[in-house]
Amino acid sequence: MKLSELTTNDLIMLDKGYASKDDVFKAVAEELLIQGIIQDKKVFINALYHREAESPTGLENGIAIPHAKSETINKPVFVIIRLKNSINDWESLDSSNRVSLIFLLAIPKQQTGTTHIDLLAQLSRSLMNPEFVNGIKNANTSEEVMTLLELTNKQEPKEEIRESKGLVLGVTACATGIAHTYMAAEALEKAGAELGYEVIVEKQGANGIEDRPALSDVRRAKGLIVATDIEPQNMAHYENVPYIKTKVAAPIKDATSLIKQVIDQPAGNYHSEQSVDSNMSEKKSLGTELYQSLMSGISYMIPIVVGAGLMTAIPQIGGMFFGIEGGTIGDAINATSSNGAVSFLYYLNSFGGFIFSLMYPVLAAFMANAIAGKVGMTAGFIGGGLAGGMIYALTGQENQTPSGFLGAIAIGFVAGYFCRFLNNKIKLPKNIQSLKPMLIIPLLSILLVYVLNLYIFEPIGGGLNNLLFDVISKSTGTYVIAIVIAMATAFDMGGPVNKAAFAVTMTLAANQSFPMTANILGCIIPPLGIGLSVILNQYVFKRDIYDESMEADGYTSFISGIIGISEGAIPFALKNPLITIPLNLLGSALAAVLATLFGVEIWFPIPQFWGWPLVQGLVPYLLSLLAGVLFVAIGNIVIRDYLATKKKKQVEKNDNWVRS
Repeated sequence: MKLSELTTNDLIMLDKGYASKDDVFKAVAEELLIQGIIQDKKVFINALYHREAESPTGLENGIAIPHAKSETINKPVFVIIRLKNSINDWESLDSSNRVSLIFLLAIPKQQTGTTHIDLLAQLSRSLMNPEFVNGIKNANTSEEVMTLLELTNKQEPKEEIRESKGLVLGVTACATGIAHTYMAAEALEKAGAELGYEVIVEKQGANGIEDRPALSDVRRAKGLIVATDIEPQNMAHYENVPYIKTKVAAPIKDATSLIKQVIDQPAGNYHSEQSVDSNMSEKKSLGTELYQSLMSGISYMIPIVVGAGLMTAIPQIGGMFFGIEGGTIGDAINATSSNGAVSFLYYLNSFGGFIFSLMYPVLAAFMANAIAGKVGMTAGFIGGGLAGGMIYALTGQENQTPSGFLGAIAIGFVAGYFCRFLNNKIKLPKNIQSLKPMLIIPLLSILLVYVLNLYIFEPIGGGLNNLLFDVISKSTGTYVIAIVIAMATAFDMGGPVNKAAFAVTMTLAANQSFPMTANILGCIIPPLGIGLSVILNQYVFKRDIYDESMEADGYTSFISGIIGISEGAIPFALKNPLITIPLNLLGSALAAVLATLFGVEIWFPIPQFWGWPLVQGLVPYLLSLLAGVLFVAIGNIVIRDYLATKKKKQVEKNDNWVRS
């Protein structure tokens, strides 16, 4: 398919007298409605203005490229409008731009990511060619314009750089993923060639990630220009490359100065939230990929858990102001209370429970996304819902044990790798390429996760959950139960054992068999303990046991503990597992025993500080918590200092032996 096939003579409007942007949009909408390309003029115009609100669509040299994605558009087209008189108030990158040549793109929302978008991207790149633009400005008829569009299908070879000064990388992305994304990339490539630099630009557009450079290219790059209006995806690939960050429109306006800036005055070395090992090979090891995908899923799940905790805590605490006993706001009688506030709190509490049910789908979906990209999210999300037992809640089936957290992890891995396999192996003709991500991959992957969950993950995961439930519930004595729960929760700081212990303890608390006190202590003592260890060492003990990065991680860990997130302690456990994990287990067990001794009871899954009003026995709870946190903090300082001193003495002994 050629560019000329995405427009017609009727959609090339030359020498029109439209005096404003609104006149242009209305005239185009009327013409597209007549031709059956759109269904609703008002919806289409609103979509155009919605895009205008995101960033200027006027460029320079009299050009504007308004565009819209909407379900009211039946097929992708573009319209060319040449005006008799320029529009002087069209918002543009260049404030002096007077718009007289408009390329208006109309894209069906359901057809993003197909060959049509490739062709529209080709149009956007063509706008960076002065000969193409001047040809349209000077054309006498629409037929001449169509001839120019035909010629754009013939790709000119890129100018070779005989003596390259080095490689510059770029990443471009705009809100719609079409016009500015490709125009910015084209501008960087042209400016690079003029300056003598090799330029590779990754486009994160409607087709996903395109033209990503090899890791070997990343390692030799002199700089990285991140030109985006949205948060770029999967940027760990560019770890430690000198970079600058700017808007996607900036290269279109002046790509030359950006290349000079990233070479001479970069903002620093690029660091993403998910960094990569600088020594890793071109292809990540399976273990590294599994770990990164799990951490990615957990990082997206944490806000869900925190949000659910907040939505559960507010009604429980709020109910107390209306004389409702703690923990009973969820009773059905409150739904029809004559007091509107009580009724609202009842439904807010139910809303909190609904949010909790989303944590497994979010976990599995983003694990699959980390492995396969967007094509993996559908199967991951649906499979996570199966792992969380949502199907049983909807169908009213009782006495069914879902696969739980372990099942969600397994489904996230399977969905990710299976969808990536299908995406790489299935080859379709270009005209039906969109069937792969919209039909074939979802169909096959959803069926797979359903069958695997039904016959493998649920029997295994549900069985392990039942086993842990039995171990906890059949333990002799409340102190033993508290110790087992606290240690299981603290063991891997938000990992599979932690989440399994949480699920089992919440079940016990729901039927009033055993409170969640030990689980909550085991959740927050590791991050609070290791965080306090760093703070005390920095201001009180002042031992040489934590480097600068660990000190920064320590403050993050302490803050995460305050808001009930265990994962803040993970960096310390990864660096020194034989110190960190045993101290976390013992500190959590100590606090659980003290809380049990004092008769502390917490029946709600709210480890954050805003759950304190729901604690039965707040003062002894805080004393128990403090004891566990101090044990972890002081223990880390003492042991780490002892080992550091021992190592220093050994080094000195070796030096003396060498000198002698």
